[in-house]
Amino acid sequence: MAEAVALAVLQPLVGKLLSVMMKEVALPEWNRNKHAEELQTMLMELKPMVDNINPSTANRAMGDWLKGLRTRLDCLKHLLLDMKGNRFTISQFKNSRKLVKEKELLRKILSQASVVVLAVTSVTSANVTRLREENNERHEGLCSGIEGLLKLADATKRALDKSQYEYRNPEDLMAAISSITSEADAIHLTSTHTRALPEASTSTDMPRGVDSETVFGGDGNVEEAKKLLLDQNTHMVGFRASGGAGKTLAAQRVFDDDAIRAHFTGGCFWFTVGGDLSVRSLFLALGEKITGPSEVRENIPMEDLTAQLRNELKDKKNMPVVLDDVWKEDVLRLVTCVVPLRAGCKILVTTRIEEVLDKNHVTKLPFVLLDEENSWKLFCWQAFRGTSHVPPELEKLAKDVMGECGGLPLALKVIGSVFAGKTDRRFWELCLQKLRDADVLDKDHETQLFNRLKLSFDELGSIDGRLHECFLYFAAFPEDWKVDVYEHLLPLWRAEGIVGQKYDPKLEACGLVGVLVSRSLIELKSNERGELYCMVHDILRDLARHIVQHKKAVTERECLYEAGREMKDGFPREWASSSDTKDPGRGRRTRLSVRRLSVMSTNLKELPSKLDAPELEVLLLRGNPLECIPKKFFNNLRSIRVLDLRGTNLKALPESVGDLKSLAVLNLSGTDIETLPKSIGKLTGMEELCLDWCGRLSHLPSKLTHFIRLRILNIYGSEDLWRTVLGEGLPKMLRGKLAMRDLVAFVVLEHLTVVSDFFDVDSVPLPVELLTASKRLQTLRFGGGGWQLTEFPELRSDDWQHLECLSLKCKGLVSIPDCVCSLPRLKSLTISCPTLVSLPALDRLPNLVSLIILDCYDLETLPTSFGRKDGFPALVNFELRECDKLAWVPELEDGAMPCLKYLHLRDLDKFDTLPQSVAKLKILQTLDLRCCYNLKHLEHEHLSFDSFPNLVELDVRWCQSLSELPSSLAFLPHFRSLIMNHYCKASVPPELEVAVSNKKVIISQW
Repeated sequence: MAEAVALAVLQPLVGKLLSVMMKEVALPEWNRNKHAEELQTMLMELKPMVDNINPSTANRAMGDWLKGLRTRLDCLKHLLLDMKGNRFTISQFKNSRKLVKEKELLRKILSQASVVVLAVTSVTSANVTRLREENNERHEGLCSGIEGLLKLADATKRALDKSQYEYRNPEDLMAAISSITSEADAIHLTSTHTRALPEASTSTDMPRGVDSETVFGGDGNVEEAKKLLLDQNTHMVGFRASGGAGKTLAAQRVFDDDAIRAHFTGGCFWFTVGGDLSVRSLFLALGEKITGPSEVRENIPMEDLTAQLRNELKDKKNMPVVLDDVWKEDVLRLVTCVVPLRAGCKILVTTRIEEVLDKNHVTKLPFVLLDEENSWKLFCWQAFRGTSHVPPELEKLAKDVMGECGGLPLALKVIGSVFAGKTDRRFWELCLQKLRDADVLDKDHETQLFNRLKLSFDELGSIDGRLHECFLYFAAFPEDWKVDVYEHLLPLWRAEGIVGQKYDPKLEACGLVGVLVSRSLIELKSNERGELYCMVHDILRDLARHIVQHKKAVTERECLYEAGREMKDGFPREWASSSDTKDPGRGRRTRLSVRRLSVMSTNLKELPSKLDAPELEVLLLRGNPLECIPKKFFNNLRSIRVLDLRGTNLKALPESVGDLKSLAVLNLSGTDIETLPKSIGKLTGMEELCLDWCGRLSHLPSKLTHFIRLRILNIYGSEDLWRTVLGEGLPKMLRGKLAMRDLVAFVVLEHLTVVSDFFDVDSVPLPVELLTASKRLQTLRFGGGGWQLTEFPELRSDDWQHLECLSLKCKGLVSIPDCVCSLPRLKSLTISCPTLVSLPALDRLPNLVSLIILDCYDLETLPTSFGRKDGFPALVNFELRECDKLAWVPELEDGAMPCLKYLHLRDLDKFDTLPQSVAKLKILQTLDLRCCYNLKHLEHEHLSFDSFPNLVELDVRWCQSLSELPSSLAFLPHFRSLIMNHYCKASVPPELEVAVSNKKVIISQW
């Protein structure tokens, strides 16, 4: 009887504990606590075991075991309820000794289960055997999943690490994204029930490595828009469609069209408006992009700004302006007040709001962008990536799922990605039902779309529990923000412990980003410099905000992401606690339960006198006109780990910042900070400190040396700062201030940037020992205009073994020793030293991808080995700039620099012709010859441009001695861009003029 009672209590108790763990305890912390994970696994194995025990056959041993188990589970229940009731802080939860103790005691009880339970019935025995088999299978699957995620992480990291030079062409970007997606597909991330896809008769005819543009169904509308823009009687054209329908894609295709680019000689300008951008910010962007930066515009009233901008643009001709994602009617009306709709100037607008077009008399092009055939192709490309065929048993279900996507490209891509590798019919049926249920949840179109797209978000948990919060993080940034994985995401994720607990944090972050890319929840894009960044579609950003806001009051949310919202009058009223609403004025108290708060770019001018947010870990205040922080603002923020104040107008931090004992990341870049508080030395857990472009910062306190855990230090300093830091024999008045030699204390640094280009002082020596103080350095950027380094550091066997990026700018250095050529991981090397006479055999560096040599005025030759066969095996980008005496470069042998795509020979006065062996660079895509004033000929008897079949771009600006351009450019299959200006008088051959008139080549006049 006692056994039956014990069992009756145990069965629901196990289920309830599982529910508490998986739903009610903060899931992000749970997933980061290995002891909690092990507890959860034990309970999952315990539940079916307890459910199958037959009390009628239980003996005394079974009864004693059940009683002991009940005691342990009761203790565990009380512990979890404490956590749920917020009696545990997050740091206590992560390091709870009670949790470790409970795990060990429960494991001891369970270790007896096989003996006790197997003695009861054959049914239970079979159940235990099955559990063991399933556990082994799950363990094998977990190991396989981890291995696969690491492979995906490596593929993503390779793509991101190339971003500074590799992605100037769309084909390169597509290849990188395809490699990430292929790696994700190969490890079957989406299910444990995957199997090889069978052959079938229905073909999607979709090759690998294509994107939604390949199957874009709005071709007719794109052509119509182009026709209207080229019509002299049309001044404005509009695309109107619902969110996620592909308006931006349509406008981008028009914007990038060769015929449009060639017709509008005044330049083509793109502006993303969105729902958050103010008209003032849009006007400032218009002025800066079209006419150039101006300090006058920044601080004048709106009325004067409008008048000035109208005057600046009044003479513009042949210029299209794209306004993407316009939400307000007034925006378009006000833009037409400053952009002259005459002389060939046009406006192309995209919007979801019909009134934006109607009230401004814009030509509407409303349409469903994908027809049924193209919708099917796009969906199949996402859902059946590993094959060109659809399994017959899934074809009907696939078409039903596709129909629920509403023909919207975004929904087809995101929802289709959920099914990649999934062949279990039950999974398809369940997901189809979830999609259909979205119709009855809300009749609003946007909410219905959210509920459909949320399917992809929900399924992320089957891959890695961290992916939920990683995706939601993209809502912390303003709309259309270009999110850099290493600069924006990695510091946050590492500080919070999302990455870096078991593996290399950078690799883990890349793996998580790779999954989100493969799921089409975020996109990888590249800018004009070829740098890679992440973007999230505004609908998906809205989805993330919808998830964190859904059915929760503001003060109860875990994440409060309001980036881009106008807050010039301070935090919104609804953020104040009920007892504070009587005092709505300045200094009212705000109480929040959030862990992450982002108010980036909100025009926030003042903060509440005190913020009660004891669980807050991340505070993002970047890009606001804040001038001060109240003295008591930090008093109840003891859990804060990330404080981002970049781009604010702060002149000082309160002394209370020293009480933020958990602070790991502090970013003050671009602020007006004048001094750092003395209390900053108390922040001994600091891991990342950024002080770039702090032009008013006069000195650094010597107590910074207390930052024994500092991994990242970035100081792009002012003249006054470096005169203090570099000073030898500091005077009495400067004691207590940091000197350059003090930086040797940071022995665990991974990234160090100590640079200044502001001044030129005479022979300020740099301490050589600083360059090798840390054995963990991955990035080292060092030097300034007048910094003296007379000898290169003597590298020991363990120095710089992890170094990937090295940039040296200094005076006095005559040569660089051969030891640099043995650095195994070096990928990027920049050398700027006017006294440098010789270089070592850098061609031996196996992983060097970018080599930049600039301002080396005394350098007359390059090493002969630079041209050897198989030299520079990984080099993609090579730049020689402002090396005035350089008159000779080595002849290239066949097979030299086999990967070189970008060659920059700039400001080389000694060159009157191109070296003939350059013709051996068969995959060269960009040739930059800017400011080669004495260059007279591009082709000669030993060199023809026919040798560059992959050349895309040629830059001859300021080549004032160049007489003519080679006619062979017109016949190169990939050549698209010729950049020149009025200083280059070279004649354009007839063949090239024909190519220009046929829109094959574009000549850009800078």
